[in-house]
Amino acid sequence: MTPATPAVDAHVHVAFLGPDQEPPPPPPDVPVFMEPGPERGAVSPWMRRQLSFKIFLLYNKIPASQVNDAFLRRKALEIFRDSMLDHIVALALDPVYTRAGERRPDLSNMWVANEFVLDLAAEYQELLPPAERGRRSILFGASVHPYAPNFKDRVRWCVERGAVLLKWIPSAQQINLADPRVGDALEFLATARRGKPLPLLLHVGSELVIITTDPHTTSYDFVSWSRWDRFWNALRPRAARWAVPDLPGVHSELLRGLEAGATIIFAHLGLPYFAPTFLGRLAEHSDFDAVRQYLERYPGRGGIAGKCFADLSACVTPFRKGYFGRIARLPAGSLLAGSDFPVPVFALSADLAEHWKDFKAMMRGDLSRVVVPQGNLLDVNWRELQHAFPGHAMFTNFSQLR
Repeated sequence: MTPATPAVDAHVHVAFLGPDQEPPPPPPDVPVFMEPGPERGAVSPWMRRQLSFKIFLLYNKIPASQVNDAFLRRKALEIFRDSMLDHIVALALDPVYTRAGERRPDLSNMWVANEFVLDLAAEYQELLPPAERGRRSILFGASVHPYAPNFKDRVRWCVERGAVLLKWIPSAQQINLADPRVGDALEFLATARRGKPLPLLLHVGSELVIITTDPHTTSYDFVSWSRWDRFWNALRPRAARWAVPDLPGVHSELLRGLEAGATIIFAHLGLPYFAPTFLGRLAEHSDFDAVRQYLERYPGRGGIAGKCFADLSACVTPFRKGYFGRIARLPAGSLLAGSDFPVPVFALSADLAEHWKDFKAMMRGDLSRVVVPQGNLLDVNWRELQHAFPGHAMFTNFSQLR
């Protein structure tokens, strides 16, 4: 990479655990969530007990006994510092807001304050060698809920502090994309950066990590709904049944924003996580085809209205590798490289020598070598994407958003 085209990971999560408390025993099928904590964020006791959280610790070689905010913060900063990347976009996540506009951190399985990301970015600069300060950075990925009564003022506050995008996970934040406030927010974002768009990084497809506290909103991330979705949903217990998305309303609000000039980044391309290509949406929900249509209608390069991008975060996995051929046929100017750190990444291109090293390490008792790649996980993700998509524009497209 040259200085004109810095390496940017467009999708990195950070977290603040919040009050250190003993998780209460969970009821049979309903998660227990913590009370509102310090204004830097929180991860619920229920989420800390989940397998996904333990896998994150395993992949980052963090002993369970060291899970506290100070240690996790230092560990994340060291991983960012030691990476080959020039910039990473660290993401905030606003808590749930009710339809009436009431802020409810207690209904959020995880939330991350904008102030926490800004604090982290400032601390990161102090951690870098003097020669690298300014050249490398944590970029501010803000989050403001569209139901917040002061949405515009808060977005302006974030823009003044250097926000490069806005992040929503509709299911976890309980944002109905068919709500007119979504279209209103997108129209505002279309010119929020001194007349330029503040891109929206929108999670689409199934969310398997930051789970909503209301099972009804699980489908709020979807921009498509198939016969198989209806079939599997009908089999769920009534209390756990997902809402049927109002797709005409969803697309109406997204298109309203795009026609006003908004920029939308669809996270993970809307891909299913586990289902292989030959099963597609039969076994797991997929928004890939719907995302493809948006990318083709509103390409990242060209066009006179809004622009659509999609990132390849959480794509370096054995489950999603089968989709690489389809991804390669998408508009090259509309793709972005990202990791979804700390979501697991796999050394898909490892050669025989590397597998032999892993085998010998496992024989010595290091069982983590079964799945955990060696080296900086941000760099592993970047190199694997480069190996799968050599010379692709995804590695330089982020410059179009700044």
